[in-house]
Amino acid sequence: MLKDKGTYMLIIKCLNEVKVNVGSLGILSFNPDKTYVYVGSAFGPGGLWSRIKRHLTRCKKKFWHIDYLLASRNKCYIETIIVIPCLRVEHDLAVTLSKVADGIVKGFGSSDCKCSSHLMFFSITASEVVSTIKEHLRYRKYKYKVLPPSFFEGVKD
Repeated sequence: MLKDKGTYMLIIKCLNEVKVNVGSLGILSFNPDKTYVYVGSAFGPGGLWSRIKRHLTRCKKKFWHIDYLLASRNKCYIETIIVIPCLRVEHDLAVTLSKVADGIVKGFGSSDCKCSSHLMFFSITASEVVSTIKEHLRYRKYKYKVLPPSFFEGVKD
């Protein structure tokens, strides 16, 4: 499943308020009372496995908006990972989740897409957000897998 290409979601929490200069988006604030969901896709070499391993690496060259948020000096971390193998549904999920989220971070992660954002936030716990997402995925009959970040620790490519 993880060697496949596909779409993924990162459920992100911040330990305290974080202000991040996110390249062209400028300085953005992230709140510890919110649960953030980033929707991305991995259709390049290495598929889902390589992309998620990269996101879990704290020190890296910043290429995507999400890299700025997950950089080592920030107190934000990935709590849960949801993968949808073999399907290019990044835009669909970003639009759908934006409708049920409490808000979006405008322009975040959507430079190559027509939707408003690929990062949205919720005022509920991470586990409640995961339940909401699973409900939407089941409704759409998408096969998915929910993984903790520890799944990727110490495992070689």
